[in-house]
Amino acid sequence: MLVVAFVVPLGLLVKEQTRDRALAHGERTGQAVASGLAVAASLSPDLPKDLIALVVTTSGDALTSVFLPDGAVIGLPAEPSPAAEQARAGRALSAAAPGGVEVLVPVTGPAGVLVVRSWVPAGELTEGVAAAWLALSGLGAILILAAVALADRLGAALVRPVTALARAARCMAAGDLQARVAPEGPPEITDAGSAFNHLAERLGDLVAAERESLADLSHRLRTPLTALRLQAESLPEGQGLLEDVDRLARQVDALIAEARRGSPAAGLRRADLSSVASARAAFWQVLADDQGRRVRLAIAPGPLWVSLTEDELGAAFDTLLENVFTHTPPGTAYAVAVSSPDTSHALLVVEDEGPGFRRPGLTERGVSEAGSSGLGLDIARRAARHAGGDLTLAERQGGGARVEVRFERR
Repeated sequence: MLVVAFVVPLGLLVKEQTRDRALAHGERTGQAVASGLAVAASLSPDLPKDLIALVVTTSGDALTSVFLPDGAVIGLPAEPSPAAEQARAGRALSAAAPGGVEVLVPVTGPAGVLVVRSWVPAGELTEGVAAAWLALSGLGAILILAAVALADRLGAALVRPVTALARAARCMAAGDLQARVAPEGPPEITDAGSAFNHLAERLGDLVAAERESLADLSHRLRTPLTALRLQAESLPEGQGLLEDVDRLARQVDALIAEARRGSPAAGLRRADLSSVASARAAFWQVLADDQGRRVRLAIAPGPLWVSLTEDELGAAFDTLLENVFTHTPPGTAYAVAVSSPDTSHALLVVEDEGPGFRRPGLTERGVSEAGSSGLGLDIARRAARHAGGDLTLAERQGGGARVEVRFERR
């Protein structure tokens, strides 16, 4: 806007000055010829045409004409215009004509009023204007480019630290608690970067403390597990209980390791959904028979590989069936189905004929209908999302609850 406000008026000024310069030259030429004719008239009262032609030749130029009172024209041939007739009244003037402007100066002679006509072509009125406009346009373009480059550098000095701060925030959101920024830029942005680093340090300390607390709490479970194992070994038919205790002990050990490490266990994470579902369904079948529950199984033959360990997948499956046994009365039938709706996904469906879901948001952590911890469905949902899928709740056709867990196949 500043460049336009500078260049456009300057270009108009150049145009006006060029026109004024051309008209001023025409006026000087006409005045010079008129002065010469006045001097010639004082020396030769009859003012012959040869003398007039001589004055035009010496004082004027090739574009000068003199209209005599009798209608004759000396100098550049031209037709008398209405403006020339006005000039005979004794008033000098300039008038536009086809192809340019004529400057008219009256001179009183012995035989009447002569009119000196100085012709200014249209080309002289705009001579050099196009070149001036081109130069001004180039200057304006250079100024704009320089301003854009300067603004870009100034903007980068402001945007770069903000972009780095946003990138560090995204890294922290992705789980990188070591993400930091180098505070730079204006004082406000520098202060924001320092505050972010302080927040990251504080958050890291809190997470580390929580991990240690979780590891300590998990470690305390080993003592009662050891006592439970000793008691199970003393039972005549405690082999099944021993297997469950060992499985629980492995999960506690994995929980301690993950808590201290701060990330899920590395290595191969792949389990067969069909195999795990069959094994866990058989485990719960014993309790279902005790409670008089009718069970329908429709487990597609595997392998249906998903990106979870067998313990993680089994824990998710167990939470779904535990909800069935916890929130439905004995004798309520349930069904378990495992299928592959397409080549890239595997689907686990658990249905029951109980009262169904009476409120929304049950997959949120801590939300429960029966006063429990509200962690079961959230555990299954997080396992599904870790494997590239999700968990959804629905009403079973004919009444009851339906839980669908979709996994991405590997």
